[in-house]
Formats: sequence, C-alpha cells, structure tokens
Amino acid sequence: MKRLAPLIAALLLPSAPAHAESATTALPVPIRHNPFRRLADSPLATDGAAAPAPAEWKPTLRGVLRAGPNSLADVDGQMVAIGEKLDGHRLLSVSDYQAVFEKEGRRVILDMRRPQEPRP
Repeated sequence: MKRLAPLIAALLLPSAPAHAESATTALPVPIRHNPFRRLADSPLATDGAAAPAPAEWKPTLRGVLRAGPNSLADVDGQMVAIGEKLDGHRLLSVSDYQAVFEKEGRRVILDMRRPQEPRP
C-alpha cells in the first residue's frame, strides 16, 4: 500500500506543471504601459514631426554629347556616360537639351534651357 500511495496521490491531485515557466503564466498579467511606445531618449523617437525630406539634388547640366548609347552629359564639369552614376544618380538618357537621371526609383531631369522656354 505504501508503494501505491504516491501513484494514487498523483492521480487524484492536479498534475504539477512539467515546466517551471508554465506555472508562472497561469494568470495573465495586465500591461500597464504601451510596450511599443518609443522612449523619448531613443534615437528613433520623434516629436510628432515627420522626418526631414532629403535634400533635393539640383546640379547644373552644362552640355550634352549625343552619340547613341555612347552619349555623355557634362554635369557641373564632370562628364557622365549613360549608365554611370553621379552622387548615386544613374544617367538613363541624353537628349538635345536634357539629361535624365534616376535614384531609388525617382527620376530627375536636368535641362540646359532657361525655365521660361517651352519644352517640346
């Protein structure tokens, strides 16, 4: 009978948790703060204002040399071939008065003509 006592007690009593962590999660603990809120001293914290927009890239197109796939653009005195990058902007195409650059999906068109002249 002494050997059966632990077996009977194990069957009649609620089972003990197999893991210590499951015993601590028996009752949910109410959360008293927002765990997703950024702390004020966090480098990612914002004061409600949007992040400043990146500076606009506005170099001067000084000239173009149209030669099909070997076309060049003179941008601030630096010659750039189609496919090459300047300040992270890749030159896509060159036309009579324009050079088209792209960076991160945004296109920038540089034009040698004065702004008041109509574009074809």
